[in-house]
Amino acid sequence: MSHRLQIGFVFIILYIGLNHTIYPDLIFQLTNTGHWEVVLCQGLLQLTLIWIYIKGLSYFPGQDVIDIYLKAGKLIAFIILIPFVISLTALIAYDIRLHTEVIISVFLSRTPYWPVLVLLFFITTYIALNGLGTILRSSVFIFLIVIPLMLFVILSSLINFDWHNATPVWHSSFDFLMEKKFFYLMGFAAFLPLGFMAYKTKLTFGFIFLAWVCVMISFLSVVYIPLFIFGQEAVMTLPFSMIRAISSVDIRWFIFNQQTIFLALSLIGFTVILNAVLLWMIGRIMHKMLKWKKVKTSYWIIVFSIIAFIFALFVPSRSWTDKWFLWSAGAQVYFMIVIPFSTLICGFVMKRGRVSYEKG
Repeated sequence: MSHRLQIGFVFIILYIGLNHTIYPDLIFQLTNTGHWEVVLCQGLLQLTLIWIYIKGLSYFPGQDVIDIYLKAGKLIAFIILIPFVISLTALIAYDIRLHTEVIISVFLSRTPYWPVLVLLFFITTYIALNGLGTILRSSVFIFLIVIPLMLFVILSSLINFDWHNATPVWHSSFDFLMEKKFFYLMGFAAFLPLGFMAYKTKLTFGFIFLAWVCVMISFLSVVYIPLFIFGQEAVMTLPFSMIRAISSVDIRWFIFNQQTIFLALSLIGFTVILNAVLLWMIGRIMHKMLKWKKVKTSYWIIVFSIIAFIFALFVPSRSWTDKWFLWSAGAQVYFMIVIPFSTLICGFVMKRGRVSYEKG
């Protein structure tokens, strides 16, 4: 299987892993009607940034984002990438803690946090230590298992739908574009890892666009399934509304119940791949930036995975998790704007420099 197709699978898994728990709840807080408009606007903004990112990367074939910044200057690389590493570490810690809370609330109500955190920590770190090749192959395996089961859960939930819950379909204005929560939606973007995988294969916008379409369908599904089942007023009061919606579907006649299918495979599987990719990115950044001969990439992965685990373990309450979410999403918004634009600027400047040199 080609690296491009594997990266496409990772792209979809990262988006679903980041968004399918908290994303619909943010949408319901932003608008009472025309939810698809919010999803589409957010998706189009991210698609624009993806195009800018791919365009910038196209100037540097066979290289990743770290190589690009190092060409621009080590100081620039440090200013952008070291804070990015801190942001990724916080995102890993938040994501592990969030999914631990979901798993405990649905499956293991009598289990303390730490055993679940330890399990997610060891599996994620092990996959990250095995490198990008293992991550890409694992993503194909998980994708082919989980996606059909997710489609089954979506189709089985049709029996509980009340189509009137989604009306009115149109939103009267676009005032949600100026809401702070809309930018928090933007913060859950999974396209930045593409620049760190670019050395594996040439990325094209057309191929990523197909993956983006799949992501948009997934976004619409996680928003409209709880909306169709519970209605706008009810979903506003439900934490993890998508999880509650699929848990309400009775499919006891099937070999698995809906919680086992969606949560055990989707939450755990996608979360492991997501955090393994982020840890691999951190290890690669630190190794290339500092170039300490005795310190391997695997050492950096272990160190930052332990830091993320400690942060996730000692979060005292759900309110602190919510505050963590706001900070993490805000930082991600910053980097998902800065990194694509700076990559494009570096490519444009260096291309002009080469042209001027050849003319001279």
